[in-house]
Amino acid sequence: MRYRPYGRTGRSVSEVGLGGHREGVETHGGIERNARFCWTAQERAAIVGRAIDRGVTYFDTTFGCEIASLGESLRLLGKRDGLFVSGMRVDFFALLLKDAASPREFTRREVEHRLREFGFDHIEQFILGAMEQGDPLARASIMEEVFEELAVLRAEGKINHVGFSCHDPNYAAKLLTAFPQFSAVMVPYNFANRVAEGALEDAVRHTGAAWIGMKSLVWRFYGIGLPVIRDLRPIPCRLEHDPGAPIAALAIKWMLRNERLTTCVPAANSCEAVDENTSACDGGPMTDEERATVEAYRAAGEAEEGAFLALGGLHASNGRTLEMSIGLAKKVFGLQADPIDWDQPDAEERAKATAKGFLDKLRTDPKWAACLPARTG
Repeated sequence: MRYRPYGRTGRSVSEVGLGGHREGVETHGGIERNARFCWTAQERAAIVGRAIDRGVTYFDTTFGCEIASLGESLRLLGKRDGLFVSGMRVDFFALLLKDAASPREFTRREVEHRLREFGFDHIEQFILGAMEQGDPLARASIMEEVFEELAVLRAEGKINHVGFSCHDPNYAAKLLTAFPQFSAVMVPYNFANRVAEGALEDAVRHTGAAWIGMKSLVWRFYGIGLPVIRDLRPIPCRLEHDPGAPIAALAIKWMLRNERLTTCVPAANSCEAVDENTSACDGGPMTDEERATVEAYRAAGEAEEGAFLALGGLHASNGRTLEMSIGLAKKVFGLQADPIDWDQPDAEERAKATAKGFLDKLRTDPKWAACLPARTG
């Protein structure tokens, strides 16, 4: 593992971190409390432990279930020292505007809520999530109150640093310039989405903030990572990916070629995924062959309105990926299935049965059958 300075904080972090690692799926009761995990606490702790063993020091969490899971994992492992743990309030500013509390009250409540979910008395960083919503640039006075309370929380030792996430890198650049109090910015960045290399990269250079790359492997459709295509058979002149390619490592390696980037936060739901993600730090610069491999996967992910991503995702064991792939398959292939109530205990089994039914139907169409692997089970 290699390490990079975390902006102007005086800390360094691993250039490959561990992202939200959410195996859960959204329920009608809301993801904050009711998301269901595919793996046991011990299995999830093993994933976090493997990341630590591989040199990962930066841990990013988004939703409440991810925060609670990471906190539980670190307690089971008995590890915390030397790690940089970040917790987020999703849709921070948009929710603040809707809340009856004052900006200072809202900010304190949300930070302390994250701490309770972690089970920690402090975290290294609090991130204000999805700050493109609500237009904080037009409400600078509200933001100043937020920063005043964050300064108090820092003085109390509850947080050390403050960052924000934004899905629009150009808006993020303006926000970072307007509010230099932020120590870090997190935006989408990958081989197929290079918008951050413009104004945002300039703002990072001028402010000295840390830059976190998110959506490392999710290039088009939320929750469906590019590596799912590896489950498909290549087809000459149509689907020409290499099923054996370490596409996750290569996609991350492409990101890390940018020396301005501080770290990236790919999700990992298995120890094998952790190994592949962190192997991006091994070896030298990308070769022409590696670039061609990444390009082949990008083309596959964008082809046929995302059909190949849907096909690969229908083989997933991860509940979140399975849920999103079923939805995409309905749209792309015009398939029908009864809605799945994720509040019910049999939801995951029903999702797997729905995916199997979809794949069985698609195998009757020569166009799609050609890239599907042999039946299993």
